[in-house]
Order: sequence, then C-alpha cells, then structure tokens
Amino acid sequence: MALSYSPALQNYVAQTGSWKNFFDNGHIEIRTGTKPATANLAVTGTLLATITASAATKTDEVLGTGVVTLSDTLSGSVDTLTVMAIDILGGAVTHTGSIATTADAVVLKVNRNPANTLVTASNVLGVITLTALPGLGVTLNSGALTFTATTAAAVVTSTTFGSGTGGSVVGVAAANGLKMDYNAAAGVMTKDITQTWSGTAVGAGTQTAGWFRYISSVADAGALDSSAVYLRLDGSIATSGADMNFSSTSITSGALQTLSTFSFTVPAA
Repeated sequence: MALSYSPALQNYVAQTGSWKNFFDNGHIEIRTGTKPATANLAVTGTLLATITASAATKTDEVLGTGVVTLSDTLSGSVDTLTVMAIDILGGAVTHTGSIATTADAVVLKVNRNPANTLVTASNVLGVITLTALPGLGVTLNSGALTFTATTAAAVVTSTTFGSGTGGSVVGVAAANGLKMDYNAAAGVMTKDITQTWSGTAVGAGTQTAGWFRYISSVADAGALDSSAVYLRLDGSIATSGADMNFSSTSITSGALQTLSTFSFTVPAA
C-alpha cells in the first residue's frame, strides 16, 4: 500500500514547513471504505472515530494575519517589512510603476526570503496579507507590523499582527492535537510517547475501518481541495500489510479506539 499526500502538503514540506510541523497539533479521522485516489479529494465513507490527544475535543488552529496596503505613489522602493521587529522582506523592492506588480514583487521577496520563517505573503490588488505559518498559534498576535520605504508609501492596515483590526485575523492556538516526538532516526519519526492517541467511536453499530486521513492543525471540513490549501495525508487500514494496521478493523460505536504506536518514515526517494 502507499500513503497519499495532498498537493498542499507536498508544497508545504518542500517550501515552508517540515513533516513534524505538519503532524504536530493534527488529528486522525478513521473511516469506512477505500481511501480516495488522491488526498486533495473529498472524504468518503462513514466517519468512525476521530483520534486526538486523550480523546479530547480538538481546538483547530487559526492562522493569524497582518495586512499592508500599498498606496498610489508610483516610484521609489519598499525597503523593509517587519513582524515583531524581524525583517521578513530581506532587501528593498523597487517600485515598478504599478501598485499591483509592486505588491507582487514584495510578496515574492517575502516568500523567497530564507530568513523568513514566520509568514507567507499574498496580494490582491495591492493589499498584501501576511499569514502566520501553521504551528505559530498565538505567537505573532499583537506583534508590531511595520515598514520603511523611500518615496513609495504603504499603509500598515493592521499595525499589530493578528489584532483583528484592519482586516487582520486573530491567531488561535490548537489544543488537544496530536504530537510527534523529537526523535527522528534514519528518517523515521514516532508519536510523542507522553501522549495517548485515542478517540471514541461514533456511527451506528459495528462497522469496518478501511482508511484514515491525517489532518493538520488547521480546520479542514474534508471537501474537494482544488486550490491546494489543506495539508492531508491518507492511508489504508487493515489487520496487516496496510499503511496503518489494526488488531481488528471492526469498530463498535461507543468503544474507545487507541493508537498505541504510530510512526512515519520520510520518503527516501
């Protein structure tokens, strides 16, 4: 059998995050039937159990944002852009003579900056949104958001990151999500041994588990993800030879389901 990774997860690991960051604060859905052909497809089958830390209800992470709007000045440069006094721009951006393309250039500079480990940037018509990376939770909330420029001008629409003002979004930390240990060896990582991974079975009567979806810290309703937004990992379930092996695949409503072991091997090729 083979695990399936959503395009968003592939991009995330390749560009801005890590496998551990993906797994931490996530949860697992156990479902009937066969896993979808790709992990960006909508969930199928009946939800049998949601695995969290000690079967507690998970609070999904909300990614905080800050907003900067470029003005109609058509010359000069944007020199710095900082979050919590950290320059996420990494060098000046010369004004192109167009607000839209200058904002695009700022976004590209932020996203390409290897020293930026805090946010990803996006632009809509000169309005630049800086979105905290998964796992930061409330870390950037109320952090100062500033810029400096030569001739060119911008308005820091939300003067503090994640304040809920100026179109920004307040960051919310995940709670009761799953954690991986800090113990990778030969590309293999395992669950945090201090956590109990469990969930109470739902649904009617006794049903058969067929596949699982590991979902990141952020809320994901399981719909078709054609825009590559959601971080997901899908795998098969059986009593042997599957991506996740159970002692029994029969799950009865109301019974506590516990994953005593969990490991992930980073693909070697």
